[in-house]
Amino acid sequence: MAGNLIGGAALGQAFRMLSESMSQVSQTSVCFDSNFRRLNSIVLSIKPVLEDIERLNKALEGRESEIEIFKKRLEEGEKLVRKCSKTKRYNLCKRWYYSRKLADLENSTLKFFSVHGLIQTCRDRKQILVALKEEGEKLDEIYLILKNMKLDKSRIISSK
Repeated sequence: MAGNLIGGAALGQAFRMLSESMSQVSQTSVCFDSNFRRLNSIVLSIKPVLEDIERLNKALEGRESEIEIFKKRLEEGEKLVRKCSKTKRYNLCKRWYYSRKLADLENSTLKFFSVHGLIQTCRDRKQILVALKEEGEKLDEIYLILKNMKLDKSRIISSK
């Protein structure tokens, strides 16, 4: 399901646990079926993006703490899904309570990933701009060195 494609990655375990919890609970309990479908839809839609973030962080030797934030959020969702699985069909109060909790999780998850993703994107763009500026300065220095070498070479040739 959602976590199978990530493999042994740091987020893979969290995705797998949440996906397995949702599939197990949705098979045994019809009480929260619509909540689980919506939550699963969110998980499946963010999965490829988080895979890319994790892959790029490894390639760029990025911070593991950024991935830990997302991982903790997925683990919180998994714990709530497990609690829902223990709710009996006849316990209307608990069903209503956990239904609200799942709806809150869905809304807060969307907001959380939107805000944190936006913040990371802004920071990453700034880092890219700084790196490009530094590389541009290095290229300017190289250009000046080559220009000076060309001028020196032309002076040597003209003096002969």
